[in-house]
Parts: sequence; structure tokens; C-alpha cells
Amino acid sequence: MKKSHKLKNTFFQISAILILLAAIVYYFDTTIAKYIMVVGVAGFAATTFTTPYPGKSLRGKRLFNIQIFAVLLMAVSSFLMFKNMSEWVVTLLIAAILTLYATVALSMAYKKEQEEKNK
Repeated sequence: MKKSHKLKNTFFQISAILILLAAIVYYFDTTIAKYIMVVGVAGFAATTFTTPYPGKSLRGKRLFNIQIFAVLLMAVSSFLMFKNMSEWVVTLLIAAILTLYATVALSMAYKKEQEEKNK
């Protein structure tokens, strides 16, 4: 694994943990949670946007677009947090479900594409 890829993966994981931490901290201190959320979403978006789908399959590209949509929903969640609207929970939950689905399906699609390529 390249050093830059490993660093990007670590940054991605830290950003995801910050988003989760913001959701937890929100119930104790809303002001701090808002800023933790913005930092987490910014890092998550940066790593997602700079790591496009490496394959050529249409399904993989569609799944990557779902990930992009999930990142946009996370940004909406941050905005709703700053506006003190409780709907941020719903948009963040939808983003989490979409991210989970896209991540699992994307890895399977890429693996399948590589197997077909090697035949």
C-alpha cells in the first residue's frame, strides 16, 4: 500500500470518527458539536472527492455517485446543526445508510470487475 493511500485512508477514518463524535457530543454541548461536525464532514468530503472509483463499470460509477450524494447530505446535516434544527439527525442517518450501502457494494463491484478482467 502506498504511503499517500495509507495517509488518505487514515484521514478518512479520523473524519468519520469526528462525525460520529459530533453526533454524540451534540447532546451535551451543541456549540462544540457543530464545529466537530464541520471538520469531520470537510475531511470526509475531501477524501471522497479525491478518491474516484478506479474501475470502468457503470454500476461502480453509480455507487460512487451515491457516495457523493451521501456527502452532500452530511453537509446539509452540518447546516441544520448550525440552524438548531433537529432534522440534522434524519439527514445524517440517511447519509450513513447510503454510505454503508455504497461502500459495501462498491468493493464487491470492483472485485467482480477485476475478476472479469483477469479471465
